[in-house]
Amino acid sequence: MQKIALPLVCLLVGGAAGYSLSSFNNAEPVQPAKLVAAKSEVAKKTAEAPSTGSTATSKVTPVSASGPLDHLLKDLVADYDLKSAQRAVGNLSVSEIQTALAQTAQMPKSTDRDALRAQLYRAWAAKDPQAAWQAALADPQSKNNGSLLGAVAGELAKTDPKAAIEMTLKLNMGDRRATVMRALFTEWAKVDAAAALNYSNAHPELPVDSYAFSTGLSRLAAKDPANAAKLALTMKDSLTRGSSLSAVMTAWIGKNPGDAVAWAQSLSDPSQRRDAIAAAIGAWAKVDPQAALAHAESITDPDTRANTLKKGFNDWFRMDPTAATAYMAAPGNEDIMQSMGYSFGYLTDSLTPQERATLLAQLPEGKAKEDMLRGITAHLSRKGQFNQALEMLNAMPDSTMRDYSVAKLGEDWATTDLTAAGNWLKIQPASTDRDLATAGYANTLARTDPKGALQWVESIPDPKLRQSAQRNIAVRWLRTDPPQAQAWINTANFSSVDLKMIETMSKMSGDFVPTLVTVGQRH
Repeated sequence: MQKIALPLVCLLVGGAAGYSLSSFNNAEPVQPAKLVAAKSEVAKKTAEAPSTGSTATSKVTPVSASGPLDHLLKDLVADYDLKSAQRAVGNLSVSEIQTALAQTAQMPKSTDRDALRAQLYRAWAAKDPQAAWQAALADPQSKNNGSLLGAVAGELAKTDPKAAIEMTLKLNMGDRRATVMRALFTEWAKVDAAAALNYSNAHPELPVDSYAFSTGLSRLAAKDPANAAKLALTMKDSLTRGSSLSAVMTAWIGKNPGDAVAWAQSLSDPSQRRDAIAAAIGAWAKVDPQAALAHAESITDPDTRANTLKKGFNDWFRMDPTAATAYMAAPGNEDIMQSMGYSFGYLTDSLTPQERATLLAQLPEGKAKEDMLRGITAHLSRKGQFNQALEMLNAMPDSTMRDYSVAKLGEDWATTDLTAAGNWLKIQPASTDRDLATAGYANTLARTDPKGALQWVESIPDPKLRQSAQRNIAVRWLRTDPPQAQAWINTANFSSVDLKMIETMSKMSGDFVPTLVTVGQRH
């Protein structure tokens, strides 16, 4: 396909994305490209919540005179350190804690001030949990924030977790209660991970976040990794089970990779064995990636081997993308390349376009590389980074999957900002890429303006591509205005196959209509 070179331009549109128009005289030159990318700037506004001084609770006696305690509190906030704060407030009496809470409530609001106040409530809960809970409930800081209540519940959970759970469940539903429940189980798991996790598994009705057990399991793994791994496998949520297994295996691999992998391979349950081996190889890959992947290659079960190779390589790539890509590009590692595919977009999320391009340039041409490129463009389009997606698409050779990706980009951009996408299309030179993006754009526009969408696709010179775009519009139109849609369909030159497809798809539930496009002649 002929590549074209045009200057980058900025587009003036209203719209949520905040696109703006720059003159062609000030535009920056670009390398030849199949589609012209339009610069966009998104205005990011951050608003800080106004600082509001909180007052002492009825149980706290305000103190106005400055003294040693006042100096201590100011020093702790000025240079906050968790361990120092815990040591300092742990020796205070209940009355001193109450005074300290009154004084810190008058300090300017800050993250460090709030963290110190949580430690004060934690110290109070160690001495009198019921009184501390009531005071935390009355504290204005707890109105929409669960940090103070979480400090009290977490401290009580170390000695009486059931009582802490009962108190927490009395709170109204919402984020505050979820925060308190997470803090409660986090502290319980630090003391007894097995008891906390077993209780949660036995009471699935509890609104507890599974990530609350991560710290406790990691601590247990440092002493007894096999027991910690067994507990991680009992977690119901697959995502947290996987992350917890990875954390446990990281601690275990650091001591003895052989024992960790052998334990994982000894599990009788196929699903647990697969997850445990993948976690072990993934952790091993962070220490000795080539040894880990070599071991993964020796696994006989094809599904387990593929899953393990992918997990090990992904963990290596996150740590050292350059070395991992060089390994993948070497002869004999085609299986790893094929396993990456769509996930490559997520793995390269933190890289710049230039870094992404450098890595991709190392890979041999073929379907696996095309799949990675497609994965990147799809990921970037979902994030609204359409210019970067265009750069990736322009690097791909013509193919059916590339055609779909270009059309999907037009559809996604229109979904994000219809006006910006339309103005971008207007500056595109005549090409099949422009026609594909127009077909995708029209598919989105047809939700609200099918006649306008038809006007757009009339500009597509390729009859085959134009008719496939019209078919997508017909499906959407039949769902919203059947009489008018049918009247137009009767005048269109659809084949019997197209008519059958239109009828079938229009009867499907939901709003989704896939951007099905077919190119006849490229130009």
